[in-house]
Order: sequence, then C-alpha cells, then structure tokens
Amino acid sequence: MHIKRDHITIMLLCALSGVIDVLGYIGLSHVFTANMTGNIVLLGIGIGDARQAVLSNAAIALAGFVIGIAATVLVQKKNGTSRSILFWEFILFLFVAAMILLMPIGEVLSSVILLLLSTAMGMQTIAGRNLKIAGLSSTVLTSTLAAFVEGLMGKTRKPSLDTYLRGAAILLYLLGAAAGSFSERIIGLNTIWLGVVLLAIILLIQRKPTHQ
Repeated sequence: MHIKRDHITIMLLCALSGVIDVLGYIGLSHVFTANMTGNIVLLGIGIGDARQAVLSNAAIALAGFVIGIAATVLVQKKNGTSRSILFWEFILFLFVAAMILLMPIGEVLSSVILLLLSTAMGMQTIAGRNLKIAGLSSTVLTSTLAAFVEGLMGKTRKPSLDTYLRGAAILLYLLGAAAGSFSERIIGLNTIWLGVVLLAIILLIQRKPTHQ
C-alpha cells in the first residue's frame, strides 16, 4: 500500500472543507460553504416557509459555488493543474482574512465573505476532482460514504487502498469540522487562518512535479 503526495493532498482538502463549512454555518449565516446538497435543502426550506434570511443566504452560497466552478474552468484553459487552482483559493482566503481583520463585520460584509468562501469551495471541488484519487471529492461526502461502505462489504477479504482513502476522507472531514467548531468558539471568524495554514501546507506538498 503506497501513499502518494496526491493522497495526502485530497485528505487535507477534506479537512479544509470541514473547517470552512463550519465557519460558514456557525460563524456566518447558518448555511454551508462546501456542502451544496445541504444548501439546496435550506433553499427549499426558505422558499417553502418564506424565510427570507435562509433563502438569501443559501442562494448566496450556491451562487458563490457556481462562480467558483466557472472561474476554475477559465483557469484550467491556461493552466489546468490542481496547484494553480488551489493557489487562487489561497489568495481568496487571504483576502477574506484581511477583510475580517480590517473591517467591522456587518450583514453586508458577512454576505460578501460567505460568497467568497463558497467560491473558494467551488474551485477546490474541481481541484480535488482533478487529482483523480479513488473517485473522491473534497467537498461531497454522501457518495464517498456509500463507496466506503460498499468497499468494506465487498467480495475481497481485504479492503482496497481506495476504500481506506474514502474512510480517511470522511474522518478528516469530521476532524476538520470539529477543529473548526472549536476554533470558531475561541477566535470567531479568524478561524479562516486555520484554512490559510492548511492551504499553505497543501501548496507546499504540491510544489514539485510528480514523478511516477
């Protein structure tokens, strides 16, 4: 069983998603930045119950995620590497961190931050998929959980590396969410710096070409 650089990268991206999802849900607007399935449900709740705040926040997060994916398509036309995409996500995180440090957080700025973080998560989704590791997405867990259980219940006695990676991805997402929740309780929106550090580590891991 050989763990490669890209395996570590996708695991850290899952942890990062957990952190930023918690930041969006607890720290900002009670919507998710990475989990768009949850946001579509929240959007439906907002429509069904005429909850303006839920409706607008879920719509902002969904719009940001779509913008992130669209922007990534444009980036890929010039440089399709996951590292280049993650670099721009890193820049977005730094920009958000600067806003949090320098400006009073009101309703408008909170919405802007939510939009930017969701955009970053949209970009990260494509970057993670480009790694092509065990069919993993760094922002979607439902299919990962299904594939993990399927792998455990498979015909072979010993689960494959892909199964272990899927299980690790779920665990890292959970640990990222726990770390994000703890950090948000202590330092609030400055939890974004945890995301900045994680992305910096990921970029360092991805700094050299892979030789296989």
